[in-house]
Amino acid sequence: MEEYAIELNNVWYSPDGNHYTLKNIDLKVRRGACLALIGPSGSGKTTLLKIITRLIKPSNGFVIVRGSNGWLEKHRVGYIPQQLGLVRSLTALENVLIGAHSRIGYIGTLFSVFPKKEMKLALEYLDMAGISHKAERKVYTLSGGERQRVAIARALMQDPEIILADEFVSNLDIVTAREIMDMMKRVKGTDMSLIITTHDINLARYYSETTVIIKDGIKIAEISSNVLDHNKVKEVFA
Repeated sequence: MEEYAIELNNVWYSPDGNHYTLKNIDLKVRRGACLALIGPSGSGKTTLLKIITRLIKPSNGFVIVRGSNGWLEKHRVGYIPQQLGLVRSLTALENVLIGAHSRIGYIGTLFSVFPKKEMKLALEYLDMAGISHKAERKVYTLSGGERQRVAIARALMQDPEIILADEFVSNLDIVTAREIMDMMKRVKGTDMSLIITTHDINLARYYSETTVIIKDGIKIAEISSNVLDHNKVKEVFA
């Protein structure tokens, strides 16, 4: 029996009880797979990620993450929002250590009291992300690509089995974006599942196995990324 990291069944979402921004979404993501979500701005991609990471609850339907539909293990899902969510006044290392919040608690995070093993782990993830040489630099002094690397290291610090990345390379030039995606693919390995939202068809084709196209909150298509139909995508974005 195939194991899925994420399963969505008949998921609907309405912020006000009247207008639905997601409608009857069914989705399955295999363990260790990478899935790309493509759709116009406002199509519901970010809302879908927030439901999976349990920042918001669906109005209807079921979300099963790692075999559980409870809300107790959201720390096993790493979330990289489009604006990254980094604290600009903190160093790269301090931002990554925030990812250890679920293990050390609110007080430890608030007062920057981190066990040595967490410090060591944070430095290892910064090194894995290729940014350890700037661990003590304030985030506001880093370039866009460097901030992306810090955000990835922070997500890894959560010890996730799933990473959700929302348009997180959309503001980068194509060379830097591909460098970041190459690094993400490398650190993901074979066990971690990844969902990315993107407007870049080529990124979806190269870095994901499956692409889901969403428009107006509705799942239009789910296809193998290596046969992604550019004409169909153009119709959706029109």
